Amino acid sequence: MNDFKVNKDSSVPMHHQLYKYIKECIEKNIFKEGEALPSENEMIKLYEISRVTVRRAIADLEHDGYVMKRKGSGTIVQHIKKQRELSTFASFSGDAKVKGDSPGSIILKLEIMEPTVKVAAKLQIPSTSKVYFLKRLRLLNGRLIGVNETYIRSDLGFQIQNDDFDATTSLYEYLENHGIELGSADESIEAKMISPEVKKELFLDENQPVVYKERVTYDCDLRPIEFSENTYVADSFKYNVHIVNVRGDKNEKI
Repeated sequence: MNDFKVNKDSSVPMHHQLYKYIKECIEKNIFKEGEALPSENEMIKLYEISRVTVRRAIADLEHDGYVMKRKGSGTIVQHIKKQRELSTFASFSGDAKVKGDSPGSIILKLEIMEPTVKVAAKLQIPSTSKVYFLKRLRLLNGRLIGVNETYIRSDLGFQIQNDDFDATTSLYEYLENHGIELGSADESIEAKMISPEVKKELFLDENQPVVYKERVTYDCDLRPIEFSENTYVADSFKYNVHIVNVRGDKNEKI
């Protein structure tokens, strides 16, 4: 932190400058999750600023979820939620890599099976058909964050083998490499009570919240290709969505 200097002649308040710098250090993993920030006295000495300025910046960082004060331990860097846009879709691996994260998976199961009524309806296939079932634990930067259960229709013109998937395989890349051009997806998101199975798989506490997502992914001809059920630790993601006013009269008062 010795390379940072507060610009006391700037119109930007000094505590805003300090806030922005510490926030960037956390986002760039210079200040790592679980580690303590320098003490108030150290920051005062380093930047030649007042205790009030330091405390204002730290208070704002704590309010926004970047740090947490712990008695006897100082100011601790918190886990930062990864932002996801709701208007676009990508694979778990592809989305993570774009944002500079390191994705990973633990393959729990890959088999061919008869679909349930729900899965058959989602994939728009007869209930007598077969589907591939792929179950994976999801990791982000080495941290276990979710469970992914995916059902893939079996009439795509190729067979999925057990050795086709490992810890780094992206399903969407795999499908596209086999000639499936993905075009769109329908997704629903809700908060759910944790099930005993997921609690065990993700090593969660009894009352820890989870985010549940269902997704149907279509090819460019709107044929359902895969249906997935995903459960994520609630503090792993923050979703962004852009909304517009759909009223016909732009001049109408709201």
